[in-house]
Amino acid sequence: MILRVSDKDIVDTSKIGYITLDGQKIIFGDLTWSIYNNEMEAQCVFNNIVNHMQIKDMRFAEKKTIQPNDRKEKAFEMFWNLYDKKVSYSQAKTAFMQLTLQEMGKAVKSVKEYIDSTPNKEYRKNPTTWIRQKCWNDEIVLNKIKKKNRYVKPKYITDER
Repeated sequence: MILRVSDKDIVDTSKIGYITLDGQKIIFGDLTWSIYNNEMEAQCVFNNIVNHMQIKDMRFAEKKTIQPNDRKEKAFEMFWNLYDKKVSYSQAKTAFMQLTLQEMGKAVKSVKEYIDSTPNKEYRKNPTTWIRQKCWNDEIVLNKIKKKNRYVKPKYITDER
């Protein structure tokens, strides 16, 4: 789009990378500028151009804040992906969303230990039950079966090694 910015100057807006105001001068990109009689006139023309081109000033743009529900959704997805028994997704999600953010953090942190302690899915609690009973507070006993040493010392060796 081509804009007339003064009596003498015409600017092609498709070639403008940025626009700045410097006193009585408006600078369009790297090579083009337009000089005005006073700062007030330059400011008015600058504002009209900015409004016409619908440019947003990033200094005053609203910062996107993460909503608590977005955080809860992400936390549930992390929990669901870690929990290896995929049963009743909607009920588990409903129960999980009722937790506080601190409880969600504890649940996500301790779910890996629970999965490791119950390798057989048949004996693992359903995710909804695990959430509703707040099992992340329970003691987790890891089954570390001590393997017996199969080495048998031959009879012909007499010294201790």
